[in-house]
Amino acid sequence: MPPEDEAETPNWITDFRNALLQLDDDLCSYLGNEPTVEELCTNLVQLNLAKAELSAVYDHFAAMVGEEMGKEQEILLSNGAKIEKKFSNSRSGWQHKDLAGSVAKKIIDLSVDMETGEVMATPQEMLVQMLDYVQPSYWRIKELQKIGINPDNYCEVGDTKTSIIVRKGNLK
Repeated sequence: MPPEDEAETPNWITDFRNALLQLDDDLCSYLGNEPTVEELCTNLVQLNLAKAELSAVYDHFAAMVGEEMGKEQEILLSNGAKIEKKFSNSRSGWQHKDLAGSVAKKIIDLSVDMETGEVMATPQEMLVQMLDYVQPSYWRIKELQKIGINPDNYCEVGDTKTSIIVRKGNLK
């Protein structure tokens, strides 16, 4: 049974969390019955659908909590947990190359002493400064390898992880 964080936690939340733990046990038992790969994949699709539904329920409830918080930006709970309300705009359709060019020009401009005209940073330093304005979520491994850079020399390499992608098509 999951630990109770607050005395006010409704039983239905605790029951749901316990059901998830039971589901994990049930899945392990199910695997012990040696189902076919097709059966496994069919059930993986169903579990993925349940995950998406849970995500939608969570997002809806979180939005309602945000509304109830009103102007409060942060709520600290007695168990040490903190709920923060942050605001951001959705952005898409980025013009990455144009923006990178503008940032690069600004970095170059800021690296020049306007009185003497002396360039105060090396080209390499200026390129590294770009990371002050962009945080890549990943490096393109194959592209780095194409230019002779082994990305494994620049990170900690853990165990190989296999990812399974579920594409549901029109399933509901």
